[in-house]
Amino acid sequence: MTAHPPPGRHRLDALLAGLRVPVRREDIAAGLAALAADPELDDIGLVSILAEAIRGRLKRAADEAAITHAERARAEARLEEWRRQRLGELHARARHRHEGEVVAALTLSRWVASFTAARAMRRRILAFLGPTNSGKSHAAFDLLAAAPRGAYLAPLRLLAWEGQERLAERGVAASLLTGEERRADPGDTHLSATVEMADFVTPVPVAVIDEVQMLADEDRGWAWTQAVVGLPAETLVLAGAAEAEPLIRRLAGLTGETVELRRFERMVPLTPLHRPVPLARTEPGDAIVCFSRRDAFALREALIARGRPPAMVYGALGPDVRRAEAERFRDGTAPVLVATDAIGMGLNLPIRRILFAATTKYGGLGPHLIRQIAGRAGRFGHYPEGFVGVLEGEDPAPILAAIEHPPPPLEGPMRVLPRESQLLEIGRRLGAASLLRVLVAVAERFRWPGADFALARLEDAFAIAEIAAAARLPLPESLGYLGCPADLRDRAAAQALLAWARRHAQAARVLALPLPRRLVARGVASDPADLAAAERAARLCTAYLWLAQKWPGTYCEEASARAVQATLNGYIERSLREGASVRLRKRWRAD
Repeated sequence: MTAHPPPGRHRLDALLAGLRVPVRREDIAAGLAALAADPELDDIGLVSILAEAIRGRLKRAADEAAITHAERARAEARLEEWRRQRLGELHARARHRHEGEVVAALTLSRWVASFTAARAMRRRILAFLGPTNSGKSHAAFDLLAAAPRGAYLAPLRLLAWEGQERLAERGVAASLLTGEERRADPGDTHLSATVEMADFVTPVPVAVIDEVQMLADEDRGWAWTQAVVGLPAETLVLAGAAEAEPLIRRLAGLTGETVELRRFERMVPLTPLHRPVPLARTEPGDAIVCFSRRDAFALREALIARGRPPAMVYGALGPDVRRAEAERFRDGTAPVLVATDAIGMGLNLPIRRILFAATTKYGGLGPHLIRQIAGRAGRFGHYPEGFVGVLEGEDPAPILAAIEHPPPPLEGPMRVLPRESQLLEIGRRLGAASLLRVLVAVAERFRWPGADFALARLEDAFAIAEIAAAARLPLPESLGYLGCPADLRDRAAAQALLAWARRHAQAARVLALPLPRRLVARGVASDPADLAAAERAARLCTAYLWLAQKWPGTYCEEASARAVQATLNGYIERSLREGASVRLRKRWRAD
């Protein structure tokens, strides 16, 4: 803060005269001396000290009978009125000044410059762009494995696991780092991590960022934007869909870097099917795609009725279960796969045909998503050709249009979030101990010029902030909860996280969830409701493990949480193979 001189003689004398009692400047000399002695005092502190000095003089005057007690009371009332008015004016001015400081803390140039390690390097940016099954990831891993050190950033925990394995196949030892899991050995030279866990401090010769088209994703795109701008790699490889090219070039222009582009084409052709396929004519190697958990289970029952029990992949499944289901499809134990759009990213599977069981989706089924899902058909080395179509009862036109006409380039905006250091700075400037207040300031004041960037969706962040406020967590700890993978739309999950946060705020230990023994006692779920309950409990274990990586002394039962999660995952896997029936939709019933 800047030192402020005492108010001018005319202004102070006017105040003293307005009190209508014999208080002179000389009478409050001690108060004025205190102002001069404190170089950090601001206007608000000045008003408070002057008011206190004047009160002291009024008391002495009344004690000396220079004024009556009634005169003193009237003078103190006028003084309090003046104090409140002045403080109100000064607080308003401070709010305006702090808002300006919030805007200053959020400028594009400061955000770019905050990645100091990357800005100190001359980075070479390579864009490996092409459709699914074009070999771009294979080429990126070859380049990464040839480097003495490096990092691979994946969109999903499952793909981070796969990245570690793909490096191991090339003779490279890599650590694994995700929100819920850290595995490292002393001899590891590389890192395979989820993109949110990017290291912006340690330079590496080569880094690969996968699925770079996620830059424009409203919810998670911020992690890709900051990784592209801030990852300190001598050679930065960006792998993804061709339509991401304009976004990559705009980011490179922002940092003053150039992009070397390498285009990839599919290694096996993708052929559209113009006629719908009856469910009874599904074949080994088929993947049926739907857009709701209920439809996925209805399709499962229909296929079981036809003697083809499928493997299943949908969003609510944890990565361990997805992997187990994928393995059943790979080894032929389950000849057919039923999946939601969760199949669009990750899980490299030997799929021959993709069949859409629906051509509409809540939130929209755009050409980018259709192409990403359809591209999973025709795995190189397994099938010479891939096919994409629809099940009987659906119109193939939207699918055919997306396949036959490449989607337009992505125009953005690219999604961003302030870095944790910036959020702490905003909190300090606002004098805010509440994450909620910081997020409100960000939401109201974030303005970057042009249309290239937009703030990521903050709904989940606000939900976390409300829990942190109710738990009375300080701002630094509250920031640590952002990104916690608890499903806060689930009331039970939100209540559990609140209970954990309260214990954290009280410096108490947070115990892992007990195993829901009644739920798993039967061995398999008898209906989808029981299965859904097990999935929710497994996700809460994931949230606990994520928090345990940040605060192992508080979330102190990691081993117990992993044991409960493993038991729940086993229950879910058995239920997908053997239980959890639903009533079939009419059009999928066996004749």
